Amino acid sequence: MFSVNWVYGMWAEEFRCKMIGGIFKGAISFDKDTLFLQFVDNKRNNFTIECKFIDGHLLLLPSDKEFDRSDSKKGIIQFKEVENYTVNQIYYDPFDRWICIDFSHDFQLWMKGFGKFGNVLLRQKGESETHSIFRLSLKSDWEFQYPNFELHAETKSDAPDVKSGQEWLAWGLSEKPTQLSSLVAAQLNFLREHYFQKNKAQLKENLERKIKHLRKILNESKKRLSEIGERRSYKELGDLILAHAHALKPGLSKALITDYYTDQRIWIKLNPELSASDNAKKYYGKAKNEVIEQKKLQDQIIVTEKNLFESELKLEGVLLAQDFKGLKSFQKTMTKVQAQSDTAPYRLYEHQGYQIWVGKNNKSNDQMLRLSQKNDLWLHAKDVAGSHVIIRKKGPNYPQAVIDFAANLAAKNSKAKTQNVVPVIAVLRKFVSKPKNAAPGEVSLQKEDIVDAFLG
Repeated sequence: MFSVNWVYGMWAEEFRCKMIGGIFKGAISFDKDTLFLQFVDNKRNNFTIECKFIDGHLLLLPSDKEFDRSDSKKGIIQFKEVENYTVNQIYYDPFDRWICIDFSHDFQLWMKGFGKFGNVLLRQKGESETHSIFRLSLKSDWEFQYPNFELHAETKSDAPDVKSGQEWLAWGLSEKPTQLSSLVAAQLNFLREHYFQKNKAQLKENLERKIKHLRKILNESKKRLSEIGERRSYKELGDLILAHAHALKPGLSKALITDYYTDQRIWIKLNPELSASDNAKKYYGKAKNEVIEQKKLQDQIIVTEKNLFESELKLEGVLLAQDFKGLKSFQKTMTKVQAQSDTAPYRLYEHQGYQIWVGKNNKSNDQMLRLSQKNDLWLHAKDVAGSHVIIRKKGPNYPQAVIDFAANLAAKNSKAKTQNVVPVIAVLRKFVSKPKNAAPGEVSLQKEDIVDAFLG
């Protein structure tokens, strides 16, 4: 990826030109993989950096994000300890993958790459302990061994690469970038491709699972239909019992009779508590059900073959797709399980065997809340109006693919549906309550966990 020593050198040079003498205004995160750092640069212009973590790898990007008062309600304020502190110096090691922003009051903010272990850390100068970290999952960063950086206040663009490979070729560039704008363009192209491949893989996985399920249904239906066709007809067995009724003594559990259809002697099971005619009626009843079952199986085979054909075509289209536009027509593979009546407060979806409810309006959101169980998973697009979404509990854990699917539904059924990335709250239903005298659809949350929905 972009975790290469000279990449950090380019960013360090950019930071040195703009930040030294400037002021750190604050940091905020809206999800576990994105952190915004805002500065007032040395020309008194706002300068915002987006720290994006992709599978743990740190990507630095310029951002147009402007902080406002409502942000503290939407996200989590980070590194509040150094707000309004002046940037004294930018440190960088041309042989390593980190940038250190040195503030007044002896504080330092570290951006470390280190491959999949990227993070942003805050410490006080001269202390070995870490004061706070962004990616809390990297517990070892609390004891991070900070390198000696005093000799690297100046960036060195001609420093040798730690890696010998030509990474820029894999980024779609014909030569090593000398301008930060070229590097940023390559990073943005990478992000677009990353999210495209992620969506493509998810659609492929969903369709392959659906095709496997449909093939299983088709095979079982055909097998069952074949078994019914090959075994002895219940109607014929009823006819044989009636034909030999005069010879069948009461209390028999089975009888050996001549089968006039084949001229063979066969055994027929009987209920000893029933008369011969009643035993025959019992077989005629089974024959009636048998006909109904055959009709249902035949109908099911027709429908399943149609769905299987359509799903295989969709899978072929997904595999051939080269961009988000090519995937768009297949995004609706999240088909509804069944048509719901107008009285149902939700639209029902199914994914990987999990039922997912999507509220129709504010009042139905409240109804859906009452119908759900405490360990169901509740989702809602963060800080915008939209439908409540509930994943019904099934098994000990909720698969991430199911959560992503439901988050996508929450985002698409909200006022944020035109955004590319939508933060979605996902918490257990027991942490969601309806305040007294609250407006329809309004709820109170005891905690918030955020997942990102990518709408492409």
